[in-house]
Amino acid sequence: MELTYKDEKLKNICENPNYNKELIKKYGIEVAKKLPQRINELKSFNSLKDVPINPPFRRHKLSGNRKNQFAIVITNQYRLIFRQKDNNILIEDLNKIKEIEIMEVSKHYE
Repeated sequence: MELTYKDEKLKNICENPNYNKELIKKYGIEVAKKLPQRINELKSFNSLKDVPINPPFRRHKLSGNRKNQFAIVITNQYRLIFRQKDNNILIEDLNKIKEIEIMEVSKHYE
């Protein structure tokens, strides 16, 4: 899949090894280890449908004010929130979603 990011700072935190200290400071060592791994794994999938719904990913659709967004697990406390890149045309067939936009790293249920 192709990944884009909500902003450049989030992209750097997720993909730039030079931001590792900032990543550790903001989210802790466990997230700093697993987040780059999850990003690389997401890139390796062909479509959103290929992202497993079982652990360790546990891809799931969000609801409420996060309608049309998805999440995967990073650690027990943190998740990666994203949506299909072109959010103006909602695609129900997850096989057709090949581009996603990373929105945030979120502490679960906060």
